Amino acid sequence: MLSHWFDPEGGAAAGPGTIARALQTRGHEVDVLTGYPIYPAGRVFDGYRIRPYMRESIRGVTVHRVPAYPSHDDNPGRRMANYLSYAATSTLAAPSVLGKSDVVFVYSSPATSATAAGPLRALRGVPYVMQIQDLWPDTVTSSGFVDESASSRIERLLHLYCDETYRRAAHIAVISPGMADMLVSRGVPPTKISVIPNWAEESSFRPVPKDPNLGAELGLDRKFTIMYAGNLGEMQNLETFIEAASLLRGRHDIGFALVGAGVRKDSLVEQVNELGLDNVTFVGPQPFERMADILALADAQLVSLKDAPLYRVTMPSKVQANMAAGMPIIAAVAGDAARVVENAQCGRSVPPGDPHALAAAVRELADLEQNDRTELGRRARDYYRANFSEKTVGDSLEAILQQHRKQR
Repeated sequence: MLSHWFDPEGGAAAGPGTIARALQTRGHEVDVLTGYPIYPAGRVFDGYRIRPYMRESIRGVTVHRVPAYPSHDDNPGRRMANYLSYAATSTLAAPSVLGKSDVVFVYSSPATSATAAGPLRALRGVPYVMQIQDLWPDTVTSSGFVDESASSRIERLLHLYCDETYRRAAHIAVISPGMADMLVSRGVPPTKISVIPNWAEESSFRPVPKDPNLGAELGLDRKFTIMYAGNLGEMQNLETFIEAASLLRGRHDIGFALVGAGVRKDSLVEQVNELGLDNVTFVGPQPFERMADILALADAQLVSLKDAPLYRVTMPSKVQANMAAGMPIIAAVAGDAARVVENAQCGRSVPPGDPHALAAAVRELADLEQNDRTELGRRARDYYRANFSEKTVGDSLEAILQQHRKQR
């Protein structure tokens, strides 16, 4: 497995570990080539130091670590240095570390994670299967990281890079139907694409009772709490969440919670202070094993993204995580993610970037009877089991990897 991110990184970076463990429990030997853990703060985790190579075992999975420039801030140069340095060091290490593999699984987020797969295929004959989490170059050009004067040139280069990785891949998995349509429009044969959505780390995201003592400890003790838990980044559009909180500042029974860290946290805190809000609570990043208890402190969860063509075909992993935890969802998104919430009938969807619509949805859920909110959570959990569970999706992914393994 080639992945820029891996355990003990959590939040949006938890997917690779979830997939690796699912394959390992199915009887496969899994080796992961990754960097040193830095997500989301951009600093190397305690207990690790960057060195040329490190090998460890995490919950039965063999993990090989190579150095990368440690950064996850909003500076485009430093962020690209992080991506490209892992691309370089993983390419150098892959032939010796992964050269005897039957197949390589590329967790494509960022797209540069696939760089080592081509040389490994050429030198050792190991085929690779990609799962695209973030569609490039759209992710880069939509993020605002790239200066407009250089955007078109960088976009052309990234298109060439991505097209080449797609061409050499044995198969490509995508996490949403809309993403499959976009790849077909770019010339990838439909027979080469499968929709393989993410699933949640089911040992961590599950329904649990609300712990009032934990809620009091974290300041989440209002009658109704709407929570956003995850990366406080550029594309999450969380300024709208704060504006909705301002519109509902007179509803003293409703609280707004932001759990996590990210490049926009300081500006969000500043926005709250400027508006003089006392109904917004910030909670720092939480251990992965504590997330079920944290989510249970809320009465509904928010999924939020900017409105852009890319994000209409994006399926944020928190959709599955919140569904697995049996949480009602307010989806301030457009496209595939909103349709999932609507099809599951497990909450409300509102136009992204509209604080009045978001405030109205929060008010509506807050005014429901508890039994009605419980029913929304049950529908979320049932839809997850039918469409996103590790058993269902994991079996499909395993079948694709076995189908495209190296012929001995």
